[in-house]
This record gives sequence, C-alpha cells and structure tokens, in this order.
Amino acid sequence: MTDRVLQGLVPQIERLAQTRVAEHRLPGMALGIVRDRELAWFGGFGAADLDSGARPTEETIARVASVTKTFTTTAILRLRDEGRLTLEDPLARHVPEFASARAVRGDVEGVTLRRLLTHRSGLVTESPTRAWSDLDFPSREEMLAKLPETGIVIPQDSAFKYSNLAFGLLGEVVYRVTGTPYTEYVHANIIEPLGLTSTVYDLTDQLRPRFFTGYNPSPWQDRPERAPYAHLKGISAGGQLHSTVSDLAKWISFQFHGDARVLRAETLVEIQRPQYVEPDWSAGQCLGWRATRIGDHVYHNHGGGIHGFGTQVWFNVPSRTGVVLLINMWPPHGGLETAQQVLEMVLGADEAAPSVPEPSRLEPTPTALQRFLGHYRAEPGLDVNIEWRDGALRLVPPGGAALALHAPAVLEATGIENEWLVRGGRAAGETARFEFDGDRVISYELGTLVFRKLS
Repeated sequence: MTDRVLQGLVPQIERLAQTRVAEHRLPGMALGIVRDRELAWFGGFGAADLDSGARPTEETIARVASVTKTFTTTAILRLRDEGRLTLEDPLARHVPEFASARAVRGDVEGVTLRRLLTHRSGLVTESPTRAWSDLDFPSREEMLAKLPETGIVIPQDSAFKYSNLAFGLLGEVVYRVTGTPYTEYVHANIIEPLGLTSTVYDLTDQLRPRFFTGYNPSPWQDRPERAPYAHLKGISAGGQLHSTVSDLAKWISFQFHGDARVLRAETLVEIQRPQYVEPDWSAGQCLGWRATRIGDHVYHNHGGGIHGFGTQVWFNVPSRTGVVLLINMWPPHGGLETAQQVLEMVLGADEAAPSVPEPSRLEPTPTALQRFLGHYRAEPGLDVNIEWRDGALRLVPPGGAALALHAPAVLEATGIENEWLVRGGRAAGETARFEFDGDRVISYELGTLVFRKLS
C-alpha cells in the first residue's frame, strides 16, 4: 500500500470494524476503501458463512438491495440524454396504466420521472400486495394490475417520501422506452461497459459459490438464523442487484471519473447535484443518491437492506474517496454507520497530514502570449492580473488575494486573435475581447467592463 495516510489508519479502522462486529453480534462484514480509481484497502471480518467460518473477501457476492436504485437512475438519465424522455415527463406518458392510480393527495400528472427519482412524487412506499410479509413480490404484470389500488398519498414536493414502487415503475419506463427488459438494458449499457463482472440481477451457477450467506437477527440467541431469499420480480429496479466490494469500488470510481460509454460527464455532475435540500441544509436528495453534509464535507451515499443483507455506499467527490460496507445480516443490531465513520476518519487524516504542493510546471510563456501578461484595472478600481501559470493564460487576483471580480479563471483560445473564452469564476462561458495598438495590448472588455492594461 503506497497511500501513507491510509496505511497509518489501517490499525484503527480494523479495530473499529472488529469492535462493531463483536458488539453488534454480526455474522460478517466486508469493508473497502476507494481512492480515486482503485480499491485501496479491503478488510474482511467475521464470517461469510457461519458454518464454514470463511472470511468475506472483496469478491464475496452480496445482495445490495436499494443501491440498485443508483443504477436505475443512471439508466433513466442515459435515456434522457438520448432524447427518448425528459425528467419532467409524467409517468403516465410512458406507463399509461398509471392514469388509474388513486390520487388521495396530489395528482397523477404530478408524478413525474424527476419526482420518482428523488422520492418527491407522493407515491406509496410499496405496491399494495403482501410482498414483504409473504416474501412474494409482485411480477411486473401484478404491479401494473395493482395500479388502480395504488395511492398518491401526500402532495408532490411536500416531503421526502421513500418509495420502492417508484423505482419499480422507473424500471418499467426503461422497458417501455427501449423495448428491452430493464435488467437486460442495465447490464448491456452500464454493468458490462464498466467491467462489473460480479454485478448481476440473478445469481448464476458460476457466481453462486461466492455468495454471502445472509442471516436474520435473532433477539433470543447469539447465533442468527439463515435468511430466506425472495426475488423482487417487478420491483427489481428498486433493489434486486447482487454485487461485491470490488465491483462497488468501480461503481464509486465511476462517480468520480465517469465513462463516456455509459453517461455524459455533465450528466454525472447533474445526478450528484441536490434537487431538494432539507430546511437545515444537513442533507439533500440528488437524482438517485442522497447527499449528507457533515461539517465541511458533503458525502453522497445510498444504503440497502433486504433479508440477510445490509449495504452502505458512501463517497466524497472532491477527495475522490469512498467506502463500501456489506453486512450479511438485516436488519443488523448496528454497524451500518461504520461506512460513514471510516470515510470521516480518512478525510480527517488527509486534512491533518502535511500537504506537499505539486511542483510548478515552469513552462516558458509562448512568445505570442507574452504581450497579454500584466496588471489591468477597470473603473472604479477593479484590479486583475493576467498571468501564465501551469501551462495556461489565467485571470489572477492581484496581491495574493483569493478572489477578484472575474478571477481566478482560465482564458481559453477561441481561434480568434482578440477573443478568449473564460473558464471558471463569475464570467464562466463569456468572452474577453482584447483591443490592440499594433502588437501592443491596450485593454480587454468583459461583462461590459473595460480593463485597461497598466503594466
């Protein structure tokens, strides 16, 4: 391990994980830390199966339940980018049977794809069947047949109201729009391109030997009982996926870097942007992901829980650091908070470690650009420097200040001698237009202000 910060934390992280397994009487825990593009550390604790005593590994397969929703979200946004739907579409536009739903509060037309993705549609949590109590989830045909009994029970946008059914219906949208069953579409367009070789909706004979044994907690004895397995059928888009720490590490890395084969870079940013923020600003709901603010850090996260399995996926985009946690018992007596705790530990250690600045590139300023360098001022006293730094022409706050009106920002060549596109800052996307006297730069205009060159 070359990550010195993480290397120094490993004993503390291992103690924390071992303590959580012991104090909450957990059968097993698989814990992974992601740094940038790799699974930088993995720890397996307890047992993947209590009979064999084998420890979980990064390739042990677990049901990840509602983490599936982040894959479904990606599928919907991919179809949006292809122009096949919009997020403002009412669900009934793609699933006409939904027009029969009971609008106790709110209205049917207000159930849009965006509101389904953010749990703001007012839709009931589950299809009106005995799925969880009987462990017999509805098929897609049964889910659709139950729509006349399905309620919209609070006004749209009035509150966060989690809904598994919402994502089951989003899976149906994928099917209606593409003509391809939801699970096949996600596998072909998301899972396979990202190389998630152990991420599946249905276990194969090849993968089954690596399956975590899931357990139900027992209040009367130390040893938990084996959990039953129930397929989610028509609600698969809300929670049917199986995966590993190794594959979910790649899923987190995708959140940092994207992959043009799967999703546009700007769409990935959109998915991670809060659509709704809680009144105290402690959390927000993004498209699929939840955003949680703790101190100065914002963590994107999603959990999952289904008979035998509890999952947490947490990551921090600026630091490109994430944590995957799998526990083979649900609901566990505790321990799911470990993912958040470990991520906070890593980021805290990063910030406490002495920073080593990147060496300057020390590239010479191209001769043609030297005339732009210098100090500029616009009335009534707005100052900025144009400097060549790290291989780019930049607007720089003068005198060591952190900010100036349009700075810091990068000036990007447009191919027109006197026009430079501004990247970043207040004037992002606007054009700085320079005036010359022969070869000499006199001034530039940006945002209706004229900055005259003083030196």
